[in-house]
Parts: sequence; structure tokens; C-alpha cells
Amino acid sequence: MNKYDLVLFDLDGTIANSDEMVVRSFQELYRLYGDGRELTREECYYFSGPTLDKSFAKLFPNGDFDLLFKEFYRISKPLYEEVIVPYPHSKEVLLDFKKRGIKLGIITNKKHDMSVYCLQIIGLLDLFDIVVGYEDVKERKPAPDGILLAMDKFHIKDKSRVLYVGDNPSDIETGHNADVDMCFTAWGPRKFNLSLLPKYTIYDYLELKEIVIDEN
Repeated sequence: MNKYDLVLFDLDGTIANSDEMVVRSFQELYRLYGDGRELTREECYYFSGPTLDKSFAKLFPNGDFDLLFKEFYRISKPLYEEVIVPYPHSKEVLLDFKKRGIKLGIITNKKHDMSVYCLQIIGLLDLFDIVVGYEDVKERKPAPDGILLAMDKFHIKDKSRVLYVGDNPSDIETGHNADVDMCFTAWGPRKFNLSLLPKYTIYDYLELKEIVIDEN
């Protein structure tokens, strides 16, 4: 029996292991336009999750954002095929969800076209029924707009039948704002002091299967 009819996911750090891409891209961008020092890997890990404009505001408070966006995409896109991979057991678990009739979606602060490209690279695009990028909604996460858009698309009104899965405190806040259950993926290198607590915390996709499917 399915506990949820709709399972929605953040992308970077949740579906796609893009940490190496994030590190290399921000290090190169800062080398070109920063203050001369080198960003550490630890610093770069925390740029996965916030929107690019927030990260740019922190790193380049007086920077030309139009230029920075163009340069970030120029630097990062070639790295997708080189370093981005899916998380272990993700495909088998998502396939099982699909076979059981569960609708699957991506709700991300990433650009729509780059989200689709990322999913194509890791071979999971066909498993998702909807992809919501930052330009597809009026308000980006942690606003609930993306989750509500997906619920509307699939005519799901019962919020207790919706689960959102993400790896960042803003994802927990997003689930909270949408009033749906939230599952926090704790397998990444980022360490957080959480002000809001998720309903579930997992360390492997097989644990997600136990949450979504009631085998009894």
C-alpha cells in the first residue's frame, strides 16, 4: 500500500550528487572574479541549495550578476557529464514507485532547462512526471509554490498524501510552508543545525522506500 500519492524531490544533493560540480564551478568562478584567495571545498558545499543570486550576493557583493550567471553556466555545464551521478539505489527505488502508480516530481531552485539536462545526464528524466525550476513559479523555495503547483497538476488535494524530499534546511522549510510531510536526506557533506525538524531523516534511498511503501 502506498502511503503517499505524490513524492517530490529537490534536485542537487537529493537526486543528483552534484557536489563536485558545485565545488569546481564556484572555485573557478571565484578564481576569476573573487578577491584572490581560493575558496575551500567546505565553503563551496554550502552553495548547493541556496539560489545562485543569494550565493553571488555573499561572494560578490558588488559583482555584475548578469556576467556571473553567464560565467557560472559556462563553467559548470561541461562538468555535468564528467562528475554528476545519481545516488545509490535511487533508480531502483524510483522505478518501484512508478510501478506502484506514485507520481514523482522535481521542485528545485535550479533553472528548468539545467534541471532537465541534469536529469538526462544521470538517466532519471523519464521517471519524473513534472520538473519545476525556479522560473516556473512566482516565488522560489522555501515558498510552497512549486509543491502546490505539482499538487494542482495531479489534482491532489489531500496534503497528507504528499511527501517532499530534500537535503537542505530550506527544503524542510519548503515542506513546512506547504504543510506536507518532509523527508531530510542526511548523506551529504553539509552539516546543519536545524531550526525546523523533518518528519523523516534518511541515509539511503532504500530507507525512503520503507517510508513511502507500507509492506504490511
